[in-house]
Amino acid sequence: MSKIDFADCLYFSSARFTRLITKISDQQFKRVGLSPTAAFILMSLNDGDDVSPSQLADDLSLDRSTITRFLDKLEQRTLITRTANGRSVIVTLTIDGKQLQPTLKQLWADLNRSYQRLLTVGGEAQLRGVLNTAFEDAREK
Repeated sequence: MSKIDFADCLYFSSARFTRLITKISDQQFKRVGLSPTAAFILMSLNDGDDVSPSQLADDLSLDRSTITRFLDKLEQRTLITRTANGRSVIVTLTIDGKQLQPTLKQLWADLNRSYQRLLTVGGEAQLRGVLNTAFEDAREK
């Protein structure tokens, strides 16, 4: 019986690497009691534009149900508010959410430096570029 080399499988290789990257990201944002996804939602709201949950889901490539769960938690922590606007909902940062932005920006920069130390600056940029291109190509099909 021949042994299966799971490293020959894109799913296995990408999931294995994702676990490594996720661990680093989780540790980084845990400093402020947030998951990486919650932090990304807050950072994406920092522009001050009126944003719907659907737009957040599209911007972050997440399911709408996932966004709703995160928004529930962020609203409980008084970092965001959701306001009904006719048939839609608008999500905005609260004062607490706005005050957290400089810290999130610093954690984001620290996180990217962690990835660059792990992969080198050029390696991180190259891998990120390949992943973004592959995602866009796959999404178009």
